[in-house]
Formats: sequence, C-alpha cells, structure tokens
Amino acid sequence: MKKIILFCLVIFVCGICFVHFRTYNTVSYNEAPEQFTVMKGDDIVTIGRKLAERKLIANRIYFYYYAWKNKLRGSINAGDYLIMPKSNISDILYKMTVGDAIKHTKKELTITFPEGWSIKQMTKRLKENNLPAEDFSQLANKPTEDLYEEYHFLPRGSSLEGYLFPDTYRFSKDSTAKTIIKKMLDNFNIKVDKSRRELILNNGNNLHDIIILASIVEGEVPSGVDRHIVAGIFKNRLDIGMALQSDATIDYIKGTSEIKHTLTDIDIDSPYNTYKYPGLPKGPINNPSLKSIDAAIMPADTDYMYFLNNAKTGETFFSKTLDEHNANKRLNGL
Repeated sequence: MKKIILFCLVIFVCGICFVHFRTYNTVSYNEAPEQFTVMKGDDIVTIGRKLAERKLIANRIYFYYYAWKNKLRGSINAGDYLIMPKSNISDILYKMTVGDAIKHTKKELTITFPEGWSIKQMTKRLKENNLPAEDFSQLANKPTEDLYEEYHFLPRGSSLEGYLFPDTYRFSKDSTAKTIIKKMLDNFNIKVDKSRRELILNNGNNLHDIIILASIVEGEVPSGVDRHIVAGIFKNRLDIGMALQSDATIDYIKGTSEIKHTLTDIDIDSPYNTYKYPGLPKGPINNPSLKSIDAAIMPADTDYMYFLNNAKTGETFFSKTLDEHNANKRLNGL
C-alpha cells in the first residue's frame, strides 16, 4: 500500500514539474506581432481559452497554472495588447497585469455596425471611414483557408455573413481587412459562448442553421420579446415543411427594405427566397444580434403559425390560422 501511495506521489510531483517546466519554457506560435483584446469582465478561464484558440499560448493549462501560482485572479486589465512572436506566458501576463495595453490615439476610428447589418452595409460604412472596404468585402464573401482553420465555428465554403458580430469597434486608420474581420470574429466567438453552443448541440441543431434562423428573425421583428415567438413560428413551419415566407429574405435578395412585396418579388428564383423554397435559405441574410441568436436557440413553444408587423407602430400581430392572419392584414392596412 505504501509503495502505491509513494508511486502516485511521484507521478503527481513529476506531473507538476512537467507543467511547471512547460509553463515557463513554451512560447507563442505567432510569427508576427498580433493584437489580443481582453474584454471588460473576461476572467482567467476565458482569457486562457481565447489565447489558446489564437495559438498565442501552447496550452491553456499552463496559463491557468501560472495565474494560480502567482495569484493573478482579478489582476488582469481590459485592453488591447500586442503579443510579440515567441512570447512566453510570463511575458503575456505581465503586460496584462501592469496594464501595458496599446495606447489608442486619434489615429483610431470608432465604428458601429448596427445589429442586423449585412456585409454589404458594413462595407459601405468602412468605405465612408476610408478603411479597406473592397478588401473587406472580398475577404468576407470569400474567406481564406487560414480563417476557416483559426475559427472552427465557420462553415467551410460559406461567406462570413452572420458571423461578423454587430458591435462598436475601434480600428486604427491603417487596419487591414483581415484585422477588422478577425476582431469581429473574435467578438462572435466570445458572445456565442460554449454554453450556447452546447445548448444548440443538445437540442439537435447545428450552429450554422441557428445563425441563419437568427438572421431571419433579426430582419423580421424589432422587439426582443417578439423574437422568441417569431422563432417559434418559423420552427413550427420548418417542422411541417411549410415555407417560411419571410419578407426579410426578399429584402436581402433585392438589396432594399420594403413594407410590402409584389407577386413578382416573391417569385424571384433565388436560394434565399423563402416564399419559393421551403426550409432555411442558403445562408444568413445579415449579422444578427445576440438576442436574435438566443431566440433561435430557444424558440417559444407556440400555436401561432403567422405574424405580421405594423411598420408605423412596430407592433407584431400573431395568429393561428390563415383567416386570422388575413384579418390582421386588413386591420393593419396590408
């Protein structure tokens, strides 16, 4: 018995020694300086995970070990940090704890991408601010292989529509398209966190379908409360093979936002036309908010099958039958 205890003790000590050695002797894999953002409220676990995903540390366990050993919990400052090539964990955490963040100057621009904006709309805003809009559009619509490899949640072969998280960002005036896009994808990766992705899988869904549905919900209703009900209506339609009949998808095809569409509009032959083709469209139609993503993840359990919005009041009207829906249309002048 004593030999077993001694053996286990030796194994444990060897394990600690190995982790200790690796913690102080492994370095980051980046070949050029990379900006890394610590968001306000990020904890040790979140920061370690993000660093490991970006391959700026070899293993998050080494990061946690160093932070625990040096009692750094609660000592890390939010900010943007420049991680130099071959930085070790000590170098990285020193920057974060002493607040050696990048000093933002007037050379930076603060840009807001509203919830529900498409790549096309984002491109226009970048152009208005003299940032590399065309390069952004090209990369967002045709991502390079390294982006797929770094951000595993991205569906291969698809554009980045749906994954460029809408938010307010700070960009330097000399930012490249890739820098801009990576900052937005990093934000998506943080906001659509592990618990949400696990819930998606546990419900038998996949992330891409959820983002597609969320983008449609985003385009259909302005109210956060109504979004869960509308997501429930779309789920009911998907379950019985009924067309989603989303006007937001027609807006996406046409590139304009209209209160009412013509018969010609809803007959457009496009994989995004949810009047013509049942099921989800080819991909997301915008970059949805977290509220719409949560609505798509957790749609309301409802008997409603139809809805419409009053463009003047923003109110959403729900109905269970087509007759009720048509009555609501007349009531709202549609």
